[in-house]
Amino acid sequence: MIRKTGKGSGLTLPRRTLLKGLGAAAALPLAAPWVRRARAADPVKIGMVIPFTGATGAYGPEMEKAAKLVATSINEAGGILGGRPLELIVEDSETNPTAGLAATKKLLEVDDVEAIIGYWGSPIAMASKQLIIDAGKVMMVSCAANAVTEEPHGGHIWRFQAKSTQWGPAGARIMLEQGQKKVAVLAQQNPFVISMVEPFKAEIEKAGGEVVKEVVYNPDQPSYRAEVEEVFGAEPDGVFIPGLLTDFTSIVKEYYRAGFATPITSLSIAADANGKFLENVGGEIAEGIHHFQPAPPLASPNYKRFLQKMGEPEDTVFLFAGNAYDQMAVAALAMEKAGTADGSVWTQQVPFVANPPGTKVMDPVEALEMVRAGEDLDFIGAGSDCDFDATGDQLNRHFLHRVIKGGENVTLGTIS
Repeated sequence: MIRKTGKGSGLTLPRRTLLKGLGAAAALPLAAPWVRRARAADPVKIGMVIPFTGATGAYGPEMEKAAKLVATSINEAGGILGGRPLELIVEDSETNPTAGLAATKKLLEVDDVEAIIGYWGSPIAMASKQLIIDAGKVMMVSCAANAVTEEPHGGHIWRFQAKSTQWGPAGARIMLEQGQKKVAVLAQQNPFVISMVEPFKAEIEKAGGEVVKEVVYNPDQPSYRAEVEEVFGAEPDGVFIPGLLTDFTSIVKEYYRAGFATPITSLSIAADANGKFLENVGGEIAEGIHHFQPAPPLASPNYKRFLQKMGEPEDTVFLFAGNAYDQMAVAALAMEKAGTADGSVWTQQVPFVANPPGTKVMDPVEALEMVRAGEDLDFIGAGSDCDFDATGDQLNRHFLHRVIKGGENVTLGTIS
């Protein structure tokens, strides 16, 4: 699949401190002005690997639309680097690491992109990241597994999402607030989910609770009956089920058929998925399930402006579209700041356009004008504040807590 847009309150690290963690990339020189002029007519190609099919296919269209909004607005304002238009080339990851790797290879070797954004899904990002690092390009991800940024990457990976170790404690707090202290875990076997389990258990135990049963299952099993009976048969106060839409749908149907009534807490990518879960199981089966997810600042002026651009009602909750919007914007700003589309060079400029200090600015075109004027800026995104630590991980993320009642997702609050 190829889609193109044509020519038409938390810890924040100071920029200098952050830059020390970016590795050798920070020592590379900027491109000479004559090089930039010589390439002014060429488009700057940005690849995007996101799901349109498979278990997470519901999120691909909104992420593509959001990234295109940025590319179109910048192109209409004259492009970057002296008039070069942004060209977005989109590939379907199929929610599959093998397909995602093939898409990455195609974007690097055939399309010769300067960066690849998107990467919804930790297994897909893990399968692809070394190719991007070896090519000297930049990877911007919307996935959570800690392993994506744990190994040295020379500043070539930026995470526009909360790390999965931050998700576990959020889920534990939700269950503890409901008085659930004797709990069980039924977790999918993948790096994103597994890395949140230990922090979840630690948070439960810190509050005097206990994890009485822990079961790990494989994705796409023909049946989850044995796992459901083992976990719910332990008679816990509540069960935490981190997974994805397809397996969670099967698990909940099995739970309902077996007549269990123990409360469930899950992830919104499983228990919501843009309404797909309710479509799959119906309101009666889904009633009372709590779920959570890293969310954008829903009350911020920039998020409301983003919803208007997306053509959606003001109460719409986009969990990942804002991340894609921010990835495209930050990439364009960092390239303009560096004066080059060379990934090994412009990646070092990300903290200088995204982190404080500097004038807070929300519009990508306005931010580009500030870069050209030599002004310091702190870009505030649609999905988050877009502040990063020295490993490329995003700071200051919050989690949205919702529950399914009467066939609808009802917001209960946020967890920091």
